[in-house]
Amino acid sequence: MDQKPMRGAAPLDPPSPEVARRYLDEVDRVLGRRDDHVNLRPQGWLTIVQGVLVAGLVGSTIVAFRAGDTSVAMLLVLAFLMTGQVLTGVTERFGGQRRFTRRRWFYYGALVLAGAGVIATYLLSLLSEIRSSLPLGLILAPTGFAVLVLLGIGACQLWVSRGAPQAARRELPPFVWPARGTTLAFGILLGTMIVTAAMGETLFTSVLAVLAGIALIVASVGSATDWGLAYLGQVWRWPQFLMLFAGIAALGATVVVGSTGVANAHVGVLVGAGIVVLALIASLAPLSAKADGRA
Repeated sequence: MDQKPMRGAAPLDPPSPEVARRYLDEVDRVLGRRDDHVNLRPQGWLTIVQGVLVAGLVGSTIVAFRAGDTSVAMLLVLAFLMTGQVLTGVTERFGGQRRFTRRRWFYYGALVLAGAGVIATYLLSLLSEIRSSLPLGLILAPTGFAVLVLLGIGACQLWVSRGAPQAARRELPPFVWPARGTTLAFGILLGTMIVTAAMGETLFTSVLAVLAGIALIVASVGSATDWGLAYLGQVWRWPQFLMLFAGIAALGATVVVGSTGVANAHVGVLVGAGIVVLALIASLAPLSAKADGRA
């Protein structure tokens, strides 16, 4: 292979066979050190979780749109966007590496198909409102395909990483303030969204949607800080993720039930208060003696 030296510098002498062999040996050691710091298996599970979240988001919002509750659907979209930022932090936590280097076109092509499926669902929903009411199953069919694609990507990632060595367990950053304050604020926002969705007051829902949008913008600007949502994904443990997924599931269920007209405001208040209490516990819970010692 011809060398392309730097301008003004002479070409380097070609390495001897012994030096070339040492280079190849060093490559294996570098790959080994990389695998020690990159946990590949969680990437597959994270993709599967994202597929489940997409199914819940699209299904809940389509039901809300068909019932005319657009402002409530916007609350759900904002909550899922915030959750997506937390998951980006989880990706960074495990190295954020995609192991489709040889067939990258297949990976990105599958993501394009998944995105097209979600877009097709919303277009069918819009067409149903303009012309005639289409069956809900037909509208959600493209999203079902998109979710299957995401689950397939996650399964492929798990399959590719099946022979990889177990990555070295790394110590997580300490869960301290202001990350604890952001956790509590996120839980309070989720609880308020649940109560608002259960009450069905359009004015309150619209105001809260604006406030949640502002909070999302602020969190996006501060994503690289120790109070941003992405940072939470790097420091959270299971109590905090339990609070998050419980709040998202409760919000989605409240939106769906509220769209049917049988929602009970008192139950919504109790569920929202429960999420706030869970967020308070998760934000104050001690995690480990070492981490708390540095708090």
